[in-house]
Amino acid sequence: MTIRLRKALIVYCSPAGSTGHVAALMKQKIESSQTPVTCVDLGEDPDVEFLIPQLVDAKDNICMYIGSPVYASHALAPVMTFIAHLPTARNGYAVPFVTWGGVTSGVALYEMGEALEKKGYAILGAAKVLARHSLMWAAANPLAEGRPDAADDALVEQLMKKVLQKLASGSPEKLPVSRLAYQKEPLHAEMQKKTFESAKAQLPLKEIHEDRCTRCGVCADVCPVEAVTLSPLPIFGSACICCYRCVRACPEKALTADLSPVFDRLRNMAVQYNERPPTQIFF
Repeated sequence: MTIRLRKALIVYCSPAGSTGHVAALMKQKIESSQTPVTCVDLGEDPDVEFLIPQLVDAKDNICMYIGSPVYASHALAPVMTFIAHLPTARNGYAVPFVTWGGVTSGVALYEMGEALEKKGYAILGAAKVLARHSLMWAAANPLAEGRPDAADDALVEQLMKKVLQKLASGSPEKLPVSRLAYQKEPLHAEMQKKTFESAKAQLPLKEIHEDRCTRCGVCADVCPVEAVTLSPLPIFGSACICCYRCVRACPEKALTADLSPVFDRLRNMAVQYNERPPTQIFF
């Protein structure tokens, strides 16, 4: 018996674009299976309340693909908040996926899988995909330069083939969430204790150059967590995830941040963790 999914839903947050790249690959594969699919970028439309009524009606026989970049070993807050607001499903399925910048993929995939399973969504597969480190856009030889590449894309496509085969089988084999706890102990426990706030405190502050700022509002428009307001200069709220997307997007270079002191620290951490394989699929 083939499972007739009412729809597939891809929800992700992608400040630097890498997670969105993986989401686009998934969308292509789902569309080839003739399953209706909706794709939502939480950074472009962070108010996802409109989705919840739809999910209440379609909470069964739905497969959800939930993606996040890894920040300080965890998934982004908007992604975890979305999962927390999901209606409980009886026959739902999910595929969590993360992108990470070459330091560590942390425990994000495990925490997402655990949260989805608690909501009644059986995990059919998962992926961690190496991507250029989002803080190193101005660095020479950034971590994971050129990733995701064709080989990474091929693994994502392989995962999607396996997930779609599972769904077509009529009785999809679940992926134990324990498989996503791939960090060795006590490293796993150490990463679970990490907080984004502690990592954020080590990052450089953004500097506002009042003489250059035209109050155009681009910084507020591109913020994936709606943490920027104008009054009349930009003000950064506590929800800021330090993606520095506002700095990169400012047309007048009125926002700056010296990230160069961070580069060596990130490279040293990457050597310390030495996480292998860099891209990995689970099914």
